[in-house]
Amino acid sequence: MHRDSTTFQKRRAGMERFKRTTAGQLLCGCLFVSFAVIAGCTNLTEYDMALSAGLHIISPEDLTVIETIPGIEGARTLLLHSGNVFVVSTEGMIFRYDVETMELVDQNQIGSPSPAGYSDAVFSTTAKTAYIIGSYGNILELSLPECTVVDQFSVCQSPVKLATGVDSPYLFVADGPSSRIYQVQVDGNRPGDNVPVCFSINHMAPCQNPDSMLVATTNGISLVSVLSPVVLRVVRLVKDDPFVLMVAIPGDTVFVGVRSNNVGILDVLSPVFPPPPYMKHICFISGDPFRIAISGDWQCAYVLTYLAENNTSRLVSYNYSLKQIDGTLDIPGYPLDLEVMGDGVIYVLTSE
Repeated sequence: MHRDSTTFQKRRAGMERFKRTTAGQLLCGCLFVSFAVIAGCTNLTEYDMALSAGLHIISPEDLTVIETIPGIEGARTLLLHSGNVFVVSTEGMIFRYDVETMELVDQNQIGSPSPAGYSDAVFSTTAKTAYIIGSYGNILELSLPECTVVDQFSVCQSPVKLATGVDSPYLFVADGPSSRIYQVQVDGNRPGDNVPVCFSINHMAPCQNPDSMLVATTNGISLVSVLSPVVLRVVRLVKDDPFVLMVAIPGDTVFVGVRSNNVGILDVLSPVFPPPPYMKHICFISGDPFRIAISGDWQCAYVLTYLAENNTSRLVSYNYSLKQIDGTLDIPGYPLDLEVMGDGVIYVLTSE
């Protein structure tokens, strides 16, 4: 989808004003990185960190960087909602940027600092609030755009992933140590059932049915579905074939799946089901897969990978309609998060 030049000019102008402000200067910091493996989250080495990150705004037309906001202290997770870009930091801060000018318009303390926390965030269209993994295994519920904490709760030892479908009454929480999926009713944040998927969880992807999740694990793919408000069912669809990332294609019954070095189409709900689904239209990708998102026009999937040999994040555009790689963009630093706005503009967060 196209963005008019006026919007981009407003963004660039806003960025220049941001750079001249004291707040912008204070956000610039020095990089401090220590590595830690977060068990059950992914087979990648992730950062436990107190660092500065850069937020890169990227054009979907040609994968060029429109602008970069540098020096966001402790930044780890992105959340896009209603004309705002929210950046959540390991310092327990949330920064709000206006999507038109990319000016910093607000910042709030939402919790205590946690080097391993604040690793995922989702917006519930049912509750009309955001859910964020906080510190010490807690999950925070925030009102937006005010970024006020309206609830805080815990359902498992160490949440590593959150997911919810469009208009779903449930929040799904993946626990790293136990490799279990927990169900939470967003009306009152009441805990429901939980089920084991038996292998380390890499990713959760809401299905076209909002009350079902595909779970990518180190052994394959499991389907977790809601049988009742307090009962979950888990079915292993793929065995002995590790998957790292998955995302549903809106308006279709297929998914984009990512293994350690390739991306392709996964027809989970094909007419031949229940035989195991298989990957087709496979394309090779370089680097360790880290994040995935669907384009604004639903024509391609963006995969963010990490190339350790030169400490570079690579954004890959996989056109699943044409079954080909349309382009790539290399960005210096370790990948932290990837999101796509409804208008198609891509937001990538990387360490500096």
